[in-house]
Amino acid sequence: MFKKVLITGAGGFIGQSLGRFLSSRPVGRLCYLNRTQKVGYNVMSYTKERLDLLDREKVSKLLEKEKFDIVIHSSVYDAAPQFSNNSPDKVMEYNLRMFDNLAQCSRDYGAMLYFGSGAEHRRDNPYGLAKYMMDQVTLNKSNIYNLRLYSVYGIGTNWRYRFINNACAKVALGMPIKIPYIGKCDYLNVNDLCRVVEYYIHNYSDINKSQDICSGDVLSTEDIVGCIKEITPTTSVLSQHHISPTVSRCGNSNEDYFGCSDFSNSLPFSLTPLGEGVEELINYYKENKPNPDEFIY
Repeated sequence: MFKKVLITGAGGFIGQSLGRFLSSRPVGRLCYLNRTQKVGYNVMSYTKERLDLLDREKVSKLLEKEKFDIVIHSSVYDAAPQFSNNSPDKVMEYNLRMFDNLAQCSRDYGAMLYFGSGAEHRRDNPYGLAKYMMDQVTLNKSNIYNLRLYSVYGIGTNWRYRFINNACAKVALGMPIKIPYIGKCDYLNVNDLCRVVEYYIHNYSDINKSQDICSGDVLSTEDIVGCIKEITPTTSVLSQHHISPTVSRCGNSNEDYFGCSDFSNSLPFSLTPLGEGVEELINYYKENKPNPDEFIY
């Protein structure tokens, strides 16, 4: 049985990762599905010219025509990175409009999975408030599901400022690791997120509509550096006391940032150990060297 899947935001870290993962899956039986069935995916994504998520008419016409089994909404309007050209004043409006344009067409697809954020618990900035409002809509829609994320790392995320990728890239280049002033956080490997999404695709009707997607690895920056040191020698480690919104979504950067890992722990497959994920990243950056002038910290 082929599933017709639309991925929005397919040019971003999570969207690209999901596109590669689902497109590369062989047609076959997945042993961890609750219902044994033969599966495959017809994955589709569009340029902004073809599908502008802020244009309700375009969104409606395309969804009505294509009748996707699954919509994976990973597109986000983010102004947090300091090098972003996006306007902070548009963060709440644009994120809500994109989500609402898809949600209003819920009759035209089987289910929509979108990625909420731990920031929705705080609601202390426009991004978190937008994610909270999306979650409230989700609870009143029968076929929309919130996969709430905290911190996702892995090949493809931005090594300029995302801590695990940043540290691994610096080790690969022989540079000192700089530790930003942030609290403990739950870190999920993007490969595991892809498998969680696939599980949702086939079992969403049996899963809570709003769910924390966590690894259960609530780690400090010092924990992560310790893990890196077990894998490879590091030149030096420097601490810094300044943090920008680029590095942390928390209003208070030393707050801990994690959710409940009960759902992830109940899955019929194991998640990637941090050491394995770190080693993969270091090896990747040794082969694909970042530009050291582009590090944010």
